[in-house]
Amino acid sequence: MPLLPRFASTRALLVALAVSLPSAVGGAQPTTRPPAPPPVATPLWAGRFDVAPDSALLAWGASFRFDRRLFEDDVTGSLAWAEALARAGVLSAAEAAQIRGGLEGILAEGRRNPAFLAGADEDVHSFVERQLIARIGEAGRRLHTGRSRNDQVAVDLRLYVRRRVPAVQQALLQVVDALLAQADSAGDAVMPSYTHVRRAQPVLVAHYWLAHAQALRRDVERLDAVRREADAMPLGSGAIAGSNYAVEPAFLAARLGFSRVVANSIDATSDRDYVSGFLHAAALAMVHLSRLAEDVVLFTGEEFGYFVLSDAVATGSSLMPQKKNPDPMELVRGKTGRTIGQLTALLATLQGLPSGYSKDLQEDKEGLFDAEDTLIGSAVAAATVVRTLALDLGRSAQGASGFLLATDVADYLVGRGVPFRSAHEVVGGMVLTLMREGRSFEGLSPAEWRGFHPQFGDDVMRVVSAQASVRAKKTPQSTAPEAVRAQRGELGAWRAAWARVLGGSAPR
Repeated sequence: MPLLPRFASTRALLVALAVSLPSAVGGAQPTTRPPAPPPVATPLWAGRFDVAPDSALLAWGASFRFDRRLFEDDVTGSLAWAEALARAGVLSAAEAAQIRGGLEGILAEGRRNPAFLAGADEDVHSFVERQLIARIGEAGRRLHTGRSRNDQVAVDLRLYVRRRVPAVQQALLQVVDALLAQADSAGDAVMPSYTHVRRAQPVLVAHYWLAHAQALRRDVERLDAVRREADAMPLGSGAIAGSNYAVEPAFLAARLGFSRVVANSIDATSDRDYVSGFLHAAALAMVHLSRLAEDVVLFTGEEFGYFVLSDAVATGSSLMPQKKNPDPMELVRGKTGRTIGQLTALLATLQGLPSGYSKDLQEDKEGLFDAEDTLIGSAVAAATVVRTLALDLGRSAQGASGFLLATDVADYLVGRGVPFRSAHEVVGGMVLTLMREGRSFEGLSPAEWRGFHPQFGDDVMRVVSAQASVRAKKTPQSTAPEAVRAQRGELGAWRAAWARVLGGSAPR
C-alpha cells in the first residue's frame, strides 16, 4: 500500500484507510456506502412542525416497505369507519358514498396490480389516504376524522391475524395428512422407539407417525385460540383516550366480523398479546416440525435406514458423488431458531414499554410476517418429504428386535409371580451376560432360560418378538394394534371436522 499523506484528523485518516485498503488487497474495488433509502412523502402529521423532517430519519422509520401487507385490512377497516362516521352524522350520505367508491376502487386496483402498492409513503395508512384524496378530492380528507393510526393499525393487525390463521392451519394440516397416510400404509409394521436416543421398545410404525400428528393437532388448535384472542374490535379507541364522535363500536364490530369490542382504549391501542400469541404458536409448531425433521434426518440415514428418502426431495454434494442429503428437513430444523427468535424479540420489545402506544410497536409486524411465511413454507416442505418417504420393512423390523424385548421378558416373570423389581434385576443381569457373549434372547435354549431364573418356562419365547410385544399392551394410548386403530379413527374424525371448518377435504 502506498504511503499515506498527513491527515488533519483521525476521522480523515480512517476514511482514507477504508477507501485504500480494499484496493491494496487483491485488487479489490473500494467499498461504497449503501444507497440511501428513498425519500418519504410529507407525513400526515407535518402540520405541527415548522421545518421539514430529516429525510434520512423519516425514511429509516418508515414502514410501508413491509406494512403494505396490511393493505386489504386497512381498506376494509376504512370502509367500515366511513360507514360509522356517516351513521354518526359526521359524514353526509354523499361524502360517505364518495369515500366508499374511492376505497373500493383502491382495493380493486391493489388486488389487480401488485405494483400499485408502491410510493414514497410513511406507512400503508398514509398510502391509502393519499390514494383516496387523489381519487375523490376533499371528501377523502374527512375519512380520518375521530380515528388515530394507533387504533387503525390495531384493527388492521387484528383483521390480518384472523384472516391468515386459517392459511397457517391449512399448511399444518397438510403435514397431518401426510402423517396419516404414512400411518395407513404402514399396516402392522414395527420399528424401534427411542428414549435418550437409545432403542427402547418396539412400536407400530403407524403409532410413531400418529405421535407426530398429535403434536401438530395441538398446534392447529392453539392457532384457533390465537384467532379468538385477536377477535376484539379496537376502533373508537382513538390515539389512547377514545373518540369525540358518536361512532358505534358494536356496529363496527358486526361490520368487520368481530364478536366483541375492546374494553379499554388505553389497553387496546398498545395490546399486542395476540401477536405474541401467534408467534408463540408459530414457534411451538416449528419446534414440532423440527423434531419431525430431526427424526427424518436420522431415520433415513445409513445408520438407521428405517425409511428411504425420495430422490425428488433430496440433494447431492458438489464434491462427494454418493451423497443423498435431506436438505429440506435440515432447513426446517434450522429455521426453527429464527421463529423462536421472532417471539423472543417481540417479548423483549413489549416488556420495556410504558402504557399507551409507542413507536416500538412498529416492530411487531416484520416478525409476525416472517414467522407466518417461515411456518407455512416449512410445513409445506415437511409434508412433501413425509408424503414421499418409503418404509424399509426389513430394517425397521430388525431394529425392533433383540434387547428391546427386555421389558416383555421381565413382565413374563411378573406373570409367573415374580415381583417386578426382582424380575427387572434378573433381566438386567441377563442382558449384561448376553451382551458380553455377543448373543440375544432369541438364541437361548429352554435350559439356558431356566438357568437365569426357574420361573422361565418353555413358552417364554412367545413373548420374545416385536409383534408379541405390541400386542401385549393394554392401555388406549399404547402401541397395541387395536389402540392404534382407535387413535387413527379419532384423528381422522378430528381432521374431517377441520376440513368442514376450513374448507377442502380430509383423507379417508
